[in-house]
Amino acid sequence: MLVKWDPFTELERTLNWWGGRPYARPVWDDRNSEAGHWFPPVNVYEDNDYVYYDLQLPGIDMKDVNISVIDQVLQIRGERKADTEKQEEGYHVKEATYGTFFRSFTLPTHVNADQAKAKYDKGVLSVVIPKQEKVKPRLIPIEVE
Repeated sequence: MLVKWDPFTELERTLNWWGGRPYARPVWDDRNSEAGHWFPPVNVYEDNDYVYYDLQLPGIDMKDVNISVIDQVLQIRGERKADTEKQEEGYHVKEATYGTFFRSFTLPTHVNADQAKAKYDKGVLSVVIPKQEKVKPRLIPIEVE
């Protein structure tokens, strides 16, 4: 007998498995493993003078983060370590992600990577790279005769 696969039935079965909570993951989900990998969200934007890379890294000790520029590629790597003092058996939902992360970004040719600066504030790591003088927009005055 052939049975037609229905994605909505599969979704309902999955939600029932997780107790009807669509955003809850089982505690045994391997994405919570300390040995796992994860990708912190990033915002990249620019203004007239700088290019900004803001990574969301709440709860991470900055001594576990390394930033480098190699061949015009910005590389940010680090690790969020799990709190081993808390016991696993009392958790109902454990969505925090632990383990190593690595993000890389090809830098635009018009930035000066040698003058990059980084700061960490309120869980956000900001890398700021100035643009080269020759690419900054400049106003051209109009002479009226």
